[in-house]
Amino acid sequence: MNNSSVVMKSDVSFRRNLSDYNFMLVIDTDSCDDMKSDIRKELDNLGYLKESSVYSFKDTKSTNRDYLRKQGYISSAYYEDVSPEVIINSYEKCVFTLADNDHICITAYDFGKNLRDIYEKCLTIEEKLNDKLNFAFDIDFGYLSDDFYDSGCMMGVSVCMNLKALEYFNKIDDIQDVARYRGYMFERAFNSNTKSSIYRLTTNGHLMDPEYIINDMTLLIDSISRKEIENRRILFENNPEFKDDLLRSVSMLKYSRVLDEIEGMNRIGDLLIAIDFGIVDGFNVDDILDLYDKTNKLKLEKFRENNKLNQNIGVLRSEIIKDTLERQVKN
Repeated sequence: MNNSSVVMKSDVSFRRNLSDYNFMLVIDTDSCDDMKSDIRKELDNLGYLKESSVYSFKDTKSTNRDYLRKQGYISSAYYEDVSPEVIINSYEKCVFTLADNDHICITAYDFGKNLRDIYEKCLTIEEKLNDKLNFAFDIDFGYLSDDFYDSGCMMGVSVCMNLKALEYFNKIDDIQDVARYRGYMFERAFNSNTKSSIYRLTTNGHLMDPEYIINDMTLLIDSISRKEIENRRILFENNPEFKDDLLRSVSMLKYSRVLDEIEGMNRIGDLLIAIDFGIVDGFNVDDILDLYDKTNKLKLEKFRENNKLNQNIGVLRSEIIKDTLERQVKN
């Protein structure tokens, strides 16, 4: 069984538009050179190579590399190191990279405004190839965040959560130990020198299914949180704000997942969660509201009249986040 990975890649030219995405389907051919020609021929038969142009990288002095980089098709050394040839398909908006190191890369970008649309498009290509070639491979679906991608590290989905109440009960070390044992990075988000209670959970090494990771850590935090609620019932009854914080931490992972589904960019989810907790220094109020408009399709023009950040945040929290969190807690 061969393996492939669908990877979210953030090209510099694409970052200007939140609706642009770039995914890569990497097919490991296990050193079967003859499979490359078969796959290329079948891609042509399936119509994926219509209106395509071939760019060769065999000549290191070729201007093709610079041209493709300017067009946003190349943003890392990955293509340069392993790919002697790139086929640009303008009709299907695909890039088929026939590589020398026993891999074939299919990069699909801007297939729609929905993350699921892009994923389904990659799956369609994979299924058609399997049917025609009797060539089976798996797809692992993951993200690469901008920061880690630019540094060349293979990092997966990143999720922020508020663990203020668990800090109060000295349970952060418990979560950290389990998270690291399971292969996740667990650290304080934004600025490690601050006393913010927002923590970041990130996959490390091999890409994994983000839904599995989020469910995994949600169950872990849910278990620890609800155990503390039971153990400290009297304290919670006298201090209801602690219970709110704790329940918020339980549901925040699921909430972040919803935001990722909507926009397809984990940075948006992190920012919205950051907004919820009032840690948005350096962001313009109008920019924040623009993000809400784009991700949640909400009409927030009335908030633009008031530039007081805290008041805007308070209204947004009551209008948007409260209902979501209440539903999560009930579930």
